[in-house]
Amino acid sequence: METENKETTEITSKPGKEKLSKRFADFISLYLSNFGRYICSVIIMLFIHLGRHIMKLFRFVWNKTVTLRNDVLTKLKYLLVIIASPFLKIWHALVRAKDDIVTGKQEKGLWNGIKIAASHLGDFIFGKSGLAVTLFNVAAPVICVMFFFNIVAYANSLNYAVKLTVNGRFLGYIENEQVYYDAEDILKDRINYLGSNKDILVEPEYSIELIENKNTLTKYQVADKMLEYSDLSVDYAYGFYLNGVFMGAMFDNTEVKATLDGIISKYQAIYPEAEISFADRIECETAGLYLSESIIDTDWLISQLTSIKKGAGYYIVEEGDTHETISGKLALTNAQLELMNPGFKDMPLRAGDRIKSREEVPFLSVNVTVTENYDTFVGYNTEYYNDNSLYTGVTRVTTQGVDGVNNVNAKVTYVNSFETDRQILSSRVVSLPVTERIAQGTKPTPESIYSPEDAGYGKYIWPTDGGHISELTHWDGGYAGHVGIDIVAYYGAPIFAGASGTVTFSGWNSGYGQCVIIDHGNGYSTLYAHNSQIYVTVGQEVTQGEFIAAMGETGIVTGTHLHFEVRKGLTKLNPIEYLENVYY
Repeated sequence: METENKETTEITSKPGKEKLSKRFADFISLYLSNFGRYICSVIIMLFIHLGRHIMKLFRFVWNKTVTLRNDVLTKLKYLLVIIASPFLKIWHALVRAKDDIVTGKQEKGLWNGIKIAASHLGDFIFGKSGLAVTLFNVAAPVICVMFFFNIVAYANSLNYAVKLTVNGRFLGYIENEQVYYDAEDILKDRINYLGSNKDILVEPEYSIELIENKNTLTKYQVADKMLEYSDLSVDYAYGFYLNGVFMGAMFDNTEVKATLDGIISKYQAIYPEAEISFADRIECETAGLYLSESIIDTDWLISQLTSIKKGAGYYIVEEGDTHETISGKLALTNAQLELMNPGFKDMPLRAGDRIKSREEVPFLSVNVTVTENYDTFVGYNTEYYNDNSLYTGVTRVTTQGVDGVNNVNAKVTYVNSFETDRQILSSRVVSLPVTERIAQGTKPTPESIYSPEDAGYGKYIWPTDGGHISELTHWDGGYAGHVGIDIVAYYGAPIFAGASGTVTFSGWNSGYGQCVIIDHGNGYSTLYAHNSQIYVTVGQEVTQGEFIAAMGETGIVTGTHLHFEVRKGLTKLNPIEYLENVYY
């Protein structure tokens, strides 16, 4: 019973599966059909849009080329008239001939018509504008041009060369006499190896001949033949030339070429971003006949090429050295030191370290060409202008000048760490220079408002035109070590001699800036510092109240003021105790 149920279940389920599969197939078919129609519609729309744009482009071009099309049509019409003109003349001539023949025949009979036809035929062929004359006028220039080109082609097909005969023996053909002169120089180099005084007597003879082909001898082949025909012992080898000087010949140049490549590779490994080449001109691939006695040992040549002419030099770093001080001591640029000591700019410096200061000088010098980027400074201009608020002789910088900066890329070539060539690749302005502006005083210089009679004995007058004390000495509460008083007034204010005396110092005095010292002859002296201008010189006698300087802010200062000191010998005293009047 169970088996029967099972079979019944299987039989009834098969139609359900087939129905489901059919529905799925119908769905897929409908989907693909709709998708295909969608793709086709998209393609059709693309073609429609493309066609519209092409038509718009065509209309645009058509509208913009009206003048051009009219000009072209005019030229074509003119060309057609020119082309049709001879045919029209022939046609008109035939029409006239026909009319004349018919008229003559009707008037005087057939024989007369035949004579008229013969006359027109003769004019048509041999007349001034006849067919024969026209053909001749057209054909003659064409024939002449063709004949000319044939002559030129024939002349070009001929090969002329110089026949070279030396000592009565034919050597071959050369392009010109200069080939022989060059060959003679090559021959002299080969036979005069290491100062040899050998010589070959040669007497050349030249003649121009027509040859079948253009193959002529080179200067090296001519030199080989002259050696071959001489009575000297020669061998086929490779010549080695250094800067045009023949050093000798070798049977095999493979090891020498490998050595030269190795030298370049060694430098390339040290300076991977540089262009490396020999500074010397080296030739070692010129094969030919050389004197047997000029053949040199390859090992000896290689030992010469890899030898050192001069050893390297070194600088021993001292305590306190910096990269800049080392560069200054050695008179070398940072770029040169970087070439000799890769990584120098970031290298920590310790006393006792060795810095290469001179490259060893090899037998073969090598060019090291690197691209450098650096800043250059463009000097600023100075502009002076008048200012009636400053006394005559007083100047004041109102706008500080600033150098401009250009950033430069350059290709620099060094040989043994010394620069031999510099090519500027580009220059970019980083900042423009700022013009320095300096005010020049035009205000009349004031007369001294003091006289020796106005001051008490042993007292000094107030040394400026107005102003007040801004900083006392350390004895009266000023900052530590301050042994004078600071008097503040306006920039360029006149400064007077506190008492009569002799100027013993006038000029720049370290942190005092522009400074004047007056010796008053009794063991006392006064000092006037930070001036913008000085109007007295060393040795000059001044009287009390005389105009000696202008107030400024030179030296170590924080603003415009006069630093005033009173001294007895080398001892610095409190100026407050020696001034007749004090203004706070």
